[in-house]
Amino acid sequence: MTLKYAIFDFDMTLVDSIKPLMKSANLLAAEFGLREVTYDEVYLAEVSVPNCTFEKLWTQLWGSYDHKWYLAYADHLTEPEYLAMELFPGGLETLEALRAKGVGLGLASNRDTPVKPLKILGVADFFQAIVGQLDVENVKPAPDMILKAMELMGAGPSETLYVCDSKGDLLAAEAAGVKTFAMSTGGHSKEELAALGAWRTGDKLAEVLSCFP
Repeated sequence: MTLKYAIFDFDMTLVDSIKPLMKSANLLAAEFGLREVTYDEVYLAEVSVPNCTFEKLWTQLWGSYDHKWYLAYADHLTEPEYLAMELFPGGLETLEALRAKGVGLGLASNRDTPVKPLKILGVADFFQAIVGQLDVENVKPAPDMILKAMELMGAGPSETLYVCDSKGDLLAAEAAGVKTFAMSTGGHSKEELAALGAWRTGDKLAEVLSCFP
């Protein structure tokens, strides 16, 4: 069956989330007397730890974790992080082109509530369904998020593509019965992603358009 829907992962697929994570981490560091961290340190921590929560990320960066850090982050550091977010190159143009082709768009992310950052980026209105971890019982690599997005859009597995970047994403997509376009932006090479079961792979978001002739 022809593909009619594209569901996107958020972090490291649609958005380079390392720069904003570095921003909030260094604001946290200044507030609590921790050492400043680099982009490369945050990138390596984020892509090397499966389902990398803030607790896991900050433990990787500083060797420990204090719940007071998260309380500060939740209170006044989320906004600076969101404002530092940028779509990967070609992201906006790809969403515009998919919409022009009549492709239904959704988003399934392990973020608690992906709506706010999407609004700040100015792209929330592209998506017919936006699903975060607070909307389902089980997060990725369970298929719940993808299935929920398909349900909201009225999409079937055989007509849905999941655009993603990680092993957990690919496992979730396989369990949901959908094809995958896996991006090399999340720390895996295209060869590694193909070996993990990706249907197609790419380095740039614009390459997704080839799946919707």
